[in-house]
Amino acid sequence: MEVRNEADIATAGLPKPAAIEPRPKAVVCMTNHERPDCARINQEIIKLNYAEPWPIVHACSDPIYAAHMENVLVRCQPRSIIDGALNLLRQSCRAAVEIYNPQYLVHVEADTWVFDQAVIQRYIDLLDRHPEAYLAASTWSTDQRVQWRRLHHPFAKMKLGAAKVLNTLGNDFGVKRKQTLSTQFFIARNDPRFFNVIDGIQPTFENTLEYDFYHAFVAEFGRRAVLHIKEREPVHPDNRHWCPALTLHAQHWPEQLPRPADLPADVQREGVSGQYDIPGKKEVLASHRFKQLGPAMRQLLEASDTSYYNPKAKRY
Repeated sequence: MEVRNEADIATAGLPKPAAIEPRPKAVVCMTNHERPDCARINQEIIKLNYAEPWPIVHACSDPIYAAHMENVLVRCQPRSIIDGALNLLRQSCRAAVEIYNPQYLVHVEADTWVFDQAVIQRYIDLLDRHPEAYLAASTWSTDQRVQWRRLHHPFAKMKLGAAKVLNTLGNDFGVKRKQTLSTQFFIARNDPRFFNVIDGIQPTFENTLEYDFYHAFVAEFGRRAVLHIKEREPVHPDNRHWCPALTLHAQHWPEQLPRPADLPADVQREGVSGQYDIPGKKEVLASHRFKQLGPAMRQLLEASDTSYYNPKAKRY
């Protein structure tokens, strides 16, 4: 396993691709700030249970994180949430190119688990068949119609009725934030221009990283260069945390999150808003038939929810 420190993006220039033949098809670029347990389990899913255990390049800004099953660990300095997420993304993808130079970069955040490698491979195959496309990703859009259906309010019913009419005419009234791209999970073709995109983003508090990523990518490649992962669009609220069609689970909570009958679904509770009634990490792990369980997987499955979740440590 290789350990390296983060590169200075401002002065590094484009990454220098490794001279490896044949080039690997894909490398997983994993990013992690305060989710060490999620990262370890994610690595065990990939390394112990994928048919083809792709190399993992893990960019981590947790100073006490101990290396696990990744092939490369990139130590990064902690930063603010948006700037830090972007830096980890840059560092993991850069190291993947400089060490492996794969054809595709599969980016996942530590707490975004894709259980079935065939799902990812299917989108890689689609990118192979569409050379004009450089990215497979979902939008980070918000489907307001889901919440309108849950609210017992005349105005909500009025908007839902308008949406029903307009949607049949091809208008997607009720869906917001369409000009975004999820940075939580995507597959990018390894191309120098992709680094022009991510290295050139200037994060702001006014916009989300998903918004800035979309506009930077479209400016460089055009809208037709995005192959949309339709199973997850719109992402919120029904598919943000749990998208069975992608075998994707992307939230921190170890136990089931029931939706209280006496509260509307969009009311915030314990830092989670929008969708309840979703399985937690523990339930999802228990429901899958893995070829092999790693130590981090066993720890979650065997621990009580209250003992395993430590909000102060932000482990989950």
